[in-house]
Amino acid sequence: MESIKAGVWQRSRGRRLLSLELSVAGIYSLTPGFTRVVLEGVALDEYRDPHPADAFKLALSRVRSAASAPPMRGGSGLPEWSADTVPPVLRAFTVRGFDPAARRLTMDVARHDHGVGIDWLAAARPGDPVSLSGMRPEWAVGAGIRDHVLIGDGTALPAIAAILDGLDPEHAVSAYIATPDPADIELVPAHPKLTLHHLADITRVLEHIPASIAGGRRTQVWIAAEAAEVRGIRAHAVEVWGVDRSDLLARAYWKRGVTSTENDSVNLTAYRHAATAGADIRDPELAESIDLGEAGHGHGLVLGSRAVSS
Repeated sequence: MESIKAGVWQRSRGRRLLSLELSVAGIYSLTPGFTRVVLEGVALDEYRDPHPADAFKLALSRVRSAASAPPMRGGSGLPEWSADTVPPVLRAFTVRGFDPAARRLTMDVARHDHGVGIDWLAAARPGDPVSLSGMRPEWAVGAGIRDHVLIGDGTALPAIAAILDGLDPEHAVSAYIATPDPADIELVPAHPKLTLHHLADITRVLEHIPASIAGGRRTQVWIAAEAAEVRGIRAHAVEVWGVDRSDLLARAYWKRGVTSTENDSVNLTAYRHAATAGADIRDPELAESIDLGEAGHGHGLVLGSRAVSS
């Protein structure tokens, strides 16, 4: 794996997308901003190659306590439903933890005032059926990389926590995280070489120079937050910090003024256009372009990992 983008692409090519029927095993309050949901089921035996920050879509049925119909997948791997099926509402999450022996998967949900996902969370009870579709790789360590910069708002906190859990203890990492409530930072796991910055606003990262960048070392950068903010931070990382685009992975976990349902519809259309044009929809560079609203550049979509459900 020469870079994070090459590693994610390689891992995507080697994976079969899953459609799993599971049930809710437990729901636990973590911090003022986050609730933990544990899913379980024998179908998790199919999840054989877990990696930090793996992403999936939770398919929420429009009927209370009913499982949604799993999608069909054509040659491109894009989800499709038959004409006589009411498609579920999809919301994206990150695998926060996975116990293959217990057949349990953990996800942390960022709470906010309203939304389809929040309504589901409020009504969910142990035993409720759920369906998920994934897993899409969102993390890899480039060859020779020992320095990392992780940047995200509250929606990215579960992914950042999962990455830190899986990161080599000898690697150095600077994490810049903006959360509405400082108490949510408690969810960031310890790492022996972690320098943690809690920001009032994620764009304040532009006022910092990570130690590895200042030291002139090759650094891998991972960014996830609101689309416009991510575009600005990505440009800064490339143009000011001098990070190579191949060593950087950027994801828009939400877009201001647009619901997740509306955003998914636009992205899926762009994804289909890319597949029709012969693009490899698993290419993380294509994914980044669609995710950040740059579809006009001819790129495609990936269904990214998000902790928030709007």
